Amino acid sequence: MKGILSSYRWRRRLVWIGVAIALVVGIVVGVFALPKDSGRHYNLEPTGTEAAQTVANVVKQVRLTRADKQAVNRTLVPFVRSGVTRKDPSAAWDLVTPAMRSGVKRKAWNAGVLPVQPYPAAIPDNPTWNVLTSYPGDVTIDLFLQPRSGAKRGPIAFAVELKKAKQRWLVDSMIPEQSFEAAPSGGKSANGGGQEEPVSARASGNQWLFIVPGAVLALIVIVPVVFLLNNWRKHRAIERRYRAERGL
Repeated sequence: MKGILSSYRWRRRLVWIGVAIALVVGIVVGVFALPKDSGRHYNLEPTGTEAAQTVANVVKQVRLTRADKQAVNRTLVPFVRSGVTRKDPSAAWDLVTPAMRSGVKRKAWNAGVLPVQPYPAAIPDNPTWNVLTSYPGDVTIDLFLQPRSGAKRGPIAFAVELKKAKQRWLVDSMIPEQSFEAAPSGGKSANGGGQEEPVSARASGNQWLFIVPGAVLALIVIVPVVFLLNNWRKHRAIERRYRAERGL
C-alpha cells in the first residue's frame, strides 16, 4: 500500500476510483431515499373506443350546470347506498352504464359481484364532491366518503366517472384513489378534525430507513477519498516546489 501511495500514477487512479464509487453510492441513496407515491394513479380522461383526438377535433371541457349536478346526485347517492355498500346490489343495476356491467351476469350482480370496491359508506342526500374533468356527456368527480357509524374503516376517496344517457347520468366507473386510517376510539372523523393520516403520508416516513444507512455508507466511501485527495495535493505541491528549485 505504501508503494502504491508513493506512485503519482496510482494516487491519481485511486482518486478517480474513489470519486466514481462516491457517485454510485450517491445515486443509489437518492433512488431509495426519494419519496415515492404509494397510491394508485388512474387515467381520469373520458373512457371509450373513440379514435385518437387530433388538433382539429380536441374536445374542450364544459362547465357542469347546477341541474346536471343535481342529476348526478340523483344517480350517485342511490348507487353508493345500494351498490357500494352491497345493501341492495340489484337496485344498482339500472344506475350504471352497460360498459360497467359488461361481463357480469345479472345473477352474479344481484349477489354482490360489482366492479367497484365495497365500502360501508354513509352518504348524505346532497353530497359534496369536486369535478376533475367535465366534457359534454362525460364527467369525472372526486368523491370523499365517510364510513357509517360503527364501521371499523377509515374515510376513502373515489374517482367516479359518469356518462349521460337519455337525460340521465349513469355511473361508468368508480375507482378508489386513497384510503385513510380509521379514527381512534372516541376520535372524530376526518371532516370533524380527527387525526387520520393518509396511507401515503404514513409510508413516506419510512424513507429515513434508507437515508441513515445511505449516509453512513457514503461517509465510509467519502472519508478515504478525501484523505487520498488531500495527500495527493500535498505531494503535488512538494513535486512542484522540487521542480521549481531544480529549474525543471
